[in-house]
Amino acid sequence: MKTNKLHNTKDTGFKVPKDYFASLEDKILSEVKLQEIVPKSGYKLPDNYFDLLENKIVNAVKPQEETKVIKLFTWRKAVYTTAVAASLMLLINVFFNKTQNITIDTLETASIENYILNEDLEPTEFASLFTQEDLQDVQLINDGYSSETLENFVFDNLEIEDIITK
Repeated sequence: MKTNKLHNTKDTGFKVPKDYFASLEDKILSEVKLQEIVPKSGYKLPDNYFDLLENKIVNAVKPQEETKVIKLFTWRKAVYTTAVAASLMLLINVFFNKTQNITIDTLETASIENYILNEDLEPTEFASLFTQEDLQDVQLINDGYSSETLENFVFDNLEIEDIITK
């Protein structure tokens, strides 16, 4: 709040409702007539109210006896329940689990590709995934392509930026 302009303020900030003073006399006279008709307000305070009030407040605030609380959840019950659930899961796994041996033939090609792409394997790690027999089964590309054919393929299908960044 700016205090430096308070001495220049000509408005008090108080406003009187419209026609307040015109109806003020009528309101005062109607209040006087009402008091002549009904001398008492109609509200009656009980006898010794303020003498008894303090005792009522103190009695209401007094700590009441604690009732015995029976816990619904105890650690013993939780341990028993957890042990029963774990035993049931173990029994179901042991007796009803019919697992298949997973081989490279049962995996989908897309799963293998995603694994290789997402794991960021180093060449040595990648080579350790295959045995010597697996590597012998891979058919290597024949050297039937001339260097000119390979050069044309690279220039036609690859961007220079891709070659430089790899």
